[in-house]
Amino acid sequence: MSSAVLAVNCFPSLRARIPNGNHVRNPCPSGGVWEAVGHFDPIGWGELNPFGYDFQSAGFQWTESLCRLDSDSDGMTNGFELGDPTCTWTPNSGVHWILNATGHPGVCEPLQSHLCTEQIDVCSTLD
Repeated sequence: MSSAVLAVNCFPSLRARIPNGNHVRNPCPSGGVWEAVGHFDPIGWGELNPFGYDFQSAGFQWTESLCRLDSDSDGMTNGFELGDPTCTWTPNSGVHWILNATGHPGVCEPLQSHLCTEQIDVCSTLD
């Protein structure tokens, strides 16, 4: 019997492909910046979070459809959480963001909300 282990790590260059990619806050009590926006681990090892899978499905490009998705099912679109509520940001615009990021597109927040209580508790493994 054999088993396979999938090791996935983040690529920092991908953060430049989403608005505020270098400024997505860590919603857990430890705070700081969540460097690997598409992963459940803030520094990028391990499983992709829902936004990571959606970003991968979009060819690692910020598209209008990815912007309008609510990957983490918290009631806010990815674009809203990343500071691009009108889905007009492009990586080649020379602008890193339109508005400040208000949330994390791959982690349901607020963490204690009724929408989030049945989802993976990423903070319990970090703090």
